[in-house]
Amino acid sequence: DQDYEGAFKAVEEGLKRDYPEDRFRACKRVLAEDLGLIAAVWSASDPARASTIVDRLKSAGASLPDGPSTRFVLTWETDDNDVDFHIQDGKGGHAFYGAPTLASGGTLYADVTTGYGPECFTIPGKPVAFPYHLFIHYYSRGPMGYGMGKVEVVQYDGAGHLAFDERPYLVMNDQAFVGLGYLKQPL
Repeated sequence: DQDYEGAFKAVEEGLKRDYPEDRFRACKRVLAEDLGLIAAVWSASDPARASTIVDRLKSAGASLPDGPSTRFVLTWETDDNDVDFHIQDGKGGHAFYGAPTLASGGTLYADVTTGYGPECFTIPGKPVAFPYHLFIHYYSRGPMGYGMGKVEVVQYDGAGHLAFDERPYLVMNDQAFVGLGYLKQPL
């Protein structure tokens, strides 16, 4: 049994917190979108409570997703370092901090240079440029000397179902590029 209400409450509380904008760029946006995805799945699993769930979502300043989406969310466990997220699509497009949008669809929200992330790349609608190659660039290691984290692929079908794929990494060398595989088709 899924605890959608518990997940909703945890993210709802996270949205109420204040985050230093210079540390966690786009954090509120990522959390608000997460809350919308949770509400969509929760409403689909419990239609009798859907209007109450949506009211609660709106009170939190978030909204339901308006269709399917694919999100790649990069986070890491170390402070004061810079891990850069890169996404290449099957049409030759390359998104990263210097060019955050793919012509085939999708945008990288923020370049976090002070540790932890999140850096999120979202493709609204159905992806059209498979395969997507995901990789990180360990731009600057911090005092801990290593970067450890994950990329989570989150796909929403637009009809109340989510699919996940986690891709952990560990990197220790400045300027290293680490491939995190391909998304070759919908999850």
